[in-house]
Amino acid sequence: MNNIGPLIKKIRTDKNLTQKIVSTGIMSRSHLSELENGKYFPSYEKMLGLLQNLDISLMEFQTELDNNYSLKDRIYTETTNRLSTEQKIDELADYLEKTFTPEVAKKSIRLQIKRLNMLGLIELTQSNHITIENYQPIFNYLLSCKNWHEFEIRTLANSIFLADFEVAKVLANQFEEKAKKLNFKNYMDKVILFFSNLAELALRKGEYQLALRYAKKAQRKAYDNKKIYYLLIANVLANLSDLKLNVADNTYMQEITKNIAIFRTLSYPAVADSLQNLVDLILTSNM
Repeated sequence: MNNIGPLIKKIRTDKNLTQKIVSTGIMSRSHLSELENGKYFPSYEKMLGLLQNLDISLMEFQTELDNNYSLKDRIYTETTNRLSTEQKIDELADYLEKTFTPEVAKKSIRLQIKRLNMLGLIELTQSNHITIENYQPIFNYLLSCKNWHEFEIRTLANSIFLADFEVAKVLANQFEEKAKKLNFKNYMDKVILFFSNLAELALRKGEYQLALRYAKKAQRKAYDNKKIYYLLIANVLANLSDLKLNVADNTYMQEITKNIAIFRTLSYPAVADSLQNLVDLILTSNM
């Protein structure tokens, strides 16, 4: 059941606003009526317009929506998380096609973003390519938020590899500005992952100095917070960046090999293989 429309109606009536006022400049009054009754779903841009007319932020609306976040909706998220973590990409693709469908995702912004994130992971894994424009709604959402909290930080960390590189750099700058005002300590794993993913994205774009900067941020945060798993990943990324900047220095390759070997010793073969594939790709790149 679409719970976005009824929530819009509740907020509208709570604020004593008419359908005409809320729909002005966005859609027809009849379309708003259909939306409020769960018979119509607007585009992302129209949704933002409605929220503006309702004088409520996207984050506030999502919080209201989360209060009615159903157990079934959580199952969609938890199942995709499990399949992606276990690297069961074919099974994940089948789940998105048959169960977690576009119709299901329409129920909330959270589900839409989650499904897009998983589609991007599948595309990258299966083709080593990203159709960037398909995932822009994720970053439109993040750029529209005045402040970021747990959902936004998780989305940022998990989805940044799908962003246009220029957009990714803007989000990185926004993160550093927001971090001056907000406490992200409760989400430190995701903060470290965000900078690691930024470093990988920069490596793939041939921006080795910038990659080194992001990797060192991930290294420092992982070290300060005793996050050994993430520290090993950041070590590989930092040394790979240094190696591309100083090709004659073999000590960087030795460090890369050592850190990847630790993952194999700790029984993380999939992580070790993924890092080795990245290293091979970057070292054979002509950028």
